[in-house]
Amino acid sequence: MKRPFSVRIAGIGGQGNLLAGYVLSKAFVLAEKYVIQTQNYSEQVRGGPSYCDVLVSDEPILYPRAVLFDTLIIMHPSMVNHGKLVATNGIIVYDNTYIPDLPKDVKRITKRIIDVPASRLAIEKFNNVMVSNMILLGALVKSTAIVPFEILYDAVREEVSPKYYDLNVEAIKFGATLTDKLYKPRIERKRKRTIGFE
Repeated sequence: MKRPFSVRIAGIGGQGNLLAGYVLSKAFVLAEKYVIQTQNYSEQVRGGPSYCDVLVSDEPILYPRAVLFDTLIIMHPSMVNHGKLVATNGIIVYDNTYIPDLPKDVKRITKRIIDVPASRLAIEKFNNVMVSNMILLGALVKSTAIVPFEILYDAVREEVSPKYYDLNVEAIKFGATLTDKLYKPRIERKRKRTIGFE
């Protein structure tokens, strides 16, 4: 049995982390993968903690929840504790505009960490902090190649209002230029077999 590849995008209400999750989920669907997308948010419309989980696999997914995450985007300081949920040698992309560094216990789990000043650059380049989510998504996809960019742009077309399509695609492209790191996570990983009494 294979476990699905898992992604969490964690931030607060109003940052667009749920939209980033929708776009990534749609891209996986367009790539003809099995996908489950879930979200968790508080009753507070803006400023409350929220996160979006995306599970993807080449096979039907039997359980809709993940305990550990292969990749993690952290958009707000209040969500840094989610770093403890990254899998060993998993990949973390975080917005260091407001998060100066990650805790040492997170760095013990993985060294695959990419820091991007997404919020600051969103304002400087696009005059719109709301595209920081797409900047981070672009950096994640560039560093992992988990889905082709062309398919990601098609997903943006389906999930975002047409008048904001160009803005979001440009933000993704810009985010992709902000890292030269390249990790190759496996979308599929076989469960380890235990030896002994079963």
